[in-house]
Parts: sequence; C-alpha cells; structure tokens
Amino acid sequence: MTGDAPDGTDSGTVYEPIGPEPDFDLDVKAPEFWGTPREKPLCVIALGGNALKPPDTEGTFEEQMAAVERTAECIVDVMIAGYKVVLTHGNGPQVGALLLQQEQGEPPAQPLEICGAMSQGQIGYMLSQQMYRHLERKWKHVPVACLVTQSIIDPDDPALEDPTKPVGPFVDESKAEAMREAGMTVSKVRDTGDRDFRRVVPSPEPKGIVEEVPVKRLIDQRDLVICGGGGGVPVERDRGEIEGYDAVVDKDLLTQVIGQTLDANNLVVLTDEDGVYVDYGTPEERRLDRVTSDELREYHDAGEFPEGSMGPKVEAAIRFVEGQSRRDRKAIIASLDDALDALEGEAGTTVVYGE
Repeated sequence: MTGDAPDGTDSGTVYEPIGPEPDFDLDVKAPEFWGTPREKPLCVIALGGNALKPPDTEGTFEEQMAAVERTAECIVDVMIAGYKVVLTHGNGPQVGALLLQQEQGEPPAQPLEICGAMSQGQIGYMLSQQMYRHLERKWKHVPVACLVTQSIIDPDDPALEDPTKPVGPFVDESKAEAMREAGMTVSKVRDTGDRDFRRVVPSPEPKGIVEEVPVKRLIDQRDLVICGGGGGVPVERDRGEIEGYDAVVDKDLLTQVIGQTLDANNLVVLTDEDGVYVDYGTPEERRLDRVTSDELREYHDAGEFPEGSMGPKVEAAIRFVEGQSRRDRKAIIASLDDALDALEGEAGTTVVYGE
C-alpha cells in the first residue's frame, strides 16, 4: 500500500501491514505505588461545578476563567501545605453547552463522546493555565500536565440500556417532545412547572482508565496531573481496540477509581456544600463532621442523599476508604474554600474506615 504526500500526490512510500502476530514491546510498567513510602500524602481532588462555573453566572469564558483562578489559588494552598495533588473535575455545564451548540450549528453534529473529550480539553486548558500562574506566583515552578482521559467500562453494564444521567439544559415539554422525535431519551427530572425536562444518557460504572501508566509516571516525576475530566470518555477496551460510547461516567465515582489506582492517601470531593448533611432541609438538619464508612452507608441506604447531587459523592467516599490499601485513608467532602482546613480535620465531613 502506498501513502499520499501532503499535496495529495502518491509519495511512492510502501506501507506493509505489521502482520497477523505483531511482536510489540509490551514491557511498559508504571512506577510501583501500592504501599510504597511517600514524601508527601497524595490527594486526589475532585472539583465540582462551583469551582468551574458558579451557578449565578451565564458561563462566559471570562466568568469561567475567574472561577478557575479562584480554584487554582485554593489548590496551590493545599500543595504549599505539604500535599501532593492529582486533580479531576466535572464538566456538566460545559458539555451541556457543547451539545446545545452541536444541535444548533450547521456543520455535522458531533456525538456525546466527542463533546466529552472537547470539554476535557477546554477545562484542562483553563485549569493548567491558572495552576501554572498561581504556583509560580505563590510557591515554585511545578510542571502541570492535563490528560484527556478514557474511562474503561464494561460493555455488558446494564446501565448502558437504562439512560438516567441528565446532560444539557432544562427544556419545556414541547422541546422535550421534539428531542424525542430526534432520537434522544428525555425525562422529567424535576417538578417546578417550568422547563422540567432534560436529556438523559447512560451512566456506566468506571473500571479504570486507559491512561494509567502515563498518569503514574507523571506523578512519580512530581508533576501536577489533571485527568478524569467529566468522568472521562467512556470506552470499551479489548487488547489494542478501543471503542467509545455515548454515555457519561459519574466524575466522583471515577475519581475514587483513580484514587484506588494510585493508592492515594486522601480522596477530596469539593462541592457547593460545606459538608454532608442528614435530615437536610428540615429543622433537624445537621452536618456530619467525622463519620465511619458503615455509619455513612446506613444513612445512604436510608435515602438521605439524593442521587442527583450528594449521593454519588457519598458513594465514592465510602468505596475509597473501604478499598484495599496498607495506608490510613480518609475521604473528605467539603467546600472549595475549606479544602485545606478540611484536610486538617477542621472543616467539612471526614469519612474514615470502620463500623
């Protein structure tokens, strides 16, 4: 087979197939993380929507960049205090806007998996720029790497046949019907009487990430890594074959998978709330300051935490502290401004293993 030159003419180069049994060098190993000593505790930090686009803004580039700048300042403070950091982030508002733009634009619309990858690049660019800026201003030079991440899923996951994850903007009933006619799955997700419908897509369980080896190598070089954005792009991997899915992986559940993969000391979920509350919205509401995984599971099973908000964060925290490790682990759910205080046990909700 011959290849084309840049001008479209035949270059004359002959390309031969590798063969039916290619002899690849597969001796590619990541640094050992399981149980090894560390200079600093490793924190995998999940940034929520308020860290990237506050709810009271329109979502302009300037507004998002200002929010990310504030986020970067808080994360740098955590690093200065002696913690090694890996960042993940949500992408709900951004991917929703991209989907809407795809539907309204004249060029061929791109699928959800591509919009997920595009939003990872968008947010990663903003985070990388602001992290560099504040690391240089407040502390020292730290290389920053942002990886577009692919989340490995099970192609037989029943969730792929049961769309439940809302994406994109709220719409009214007439728009919802038009979306259904266009082949989308749309559900009523609230009952306010004003644009209560949203598109819903499958949300399979994450099993790992394709980029595990480069992530570990970068961390081993003391770099700041940004990965797992928006839960990553869900893919099926079979040896050398990778196939993407039009689905959305929950970013908090993926963050805990990354935390397990890296054998992190701490999982930190930063959100709009200053911690986990029980009896929320009632006169008896109270914040859980320190709670065991068993106690938190009881509250979770009793329906204390809505699936659309605090539920996945609580589930991620429980799974993380109950995962196998030789380290003393803890999971923290707190607000962005309280990140460092929460790591020191002075704010937020701390989840530890035990009954």
